[in-house]
Parts: sequence; C-alpha cells; structure tokens
Amino acid sequence: MARQIRTAQRYSDRLLKLIPSEIIAAWVAVQGIIPQDSGPWAITAAAILLMVLTPLYLCRFQQVRRPGQLAASTVSFIVWVYTLRGPFVFWGLYRSWLASVILILWTVTVPLFLDGEESEIVES
Repeated sequence: MARQIRTAQRYSDRLLKLIPSEIIAAWVAVQGIIPQDSGPWAITAAAILLMVLTPLYLCRFQQVRRPGQLAASTVSFIVWVYTLRGPFVFWGLYRSWLASVILILWTVTVPLFLDGEESEIVES
C-alpha cells in the first residue's frame, strides 16, 4: 500500500499515512531487546538510526516522494519514541504528561496542515 497523501482523502486516512508503523514496530522491538543497564548510548543510537531510516524506508518501499510528508512522518516517529519513553528517560527529558500532550496535539493537527497531492486519473 502506497502512502502518498491525496487531496480527496479523509482526515483519518491522512493520519494513518503519516504514522510510520513499520518503523515504530521496529523501535518497540529494539527497545525491548536493549538491556536497561546498557546506558543511554545504545538506545539513543538505535533511535537516531531508525529516525534516519524513516524517510529512506518510506521513499524506497512506500513510494512517498513529497518532502513535507517525509518530514511529518519522521517527526511522527520522534513523537512516538518520546511517548514510549525512549532515550529521553536517560537524558532526563521525559515527562509522561508532556508525552501525552505532544502525542494528542501532533495527532490532531498534523494532517490538517499537510496538503495532499492531486490524484492522477488512470484511464483503462
């Protein structure tokens, strides 16, 4: 399923296409594998690597080409990492109430500001 956002799509469809679910699933798996006593560097490196891989993955495997959508999906990954505690706990930057507020506000607003591209008409 390609993830390009189209002008005629509903809000919920736009929202789902902005969440890099495969990368978030990889994050959840990696976060579960890295031992808690390994210190902040292993989990921070994993988060940064997956953040860098997000637009590359979306470009290569999901045919997303629009820079705005790639950027919004990458920020969505960062929001999810923060919400799931991630390396922010080790660096003293995590606040559960703030994670909830950021997740809610990002989820509600980002699809509103990202314009879709016009759908191509396919003739049979």
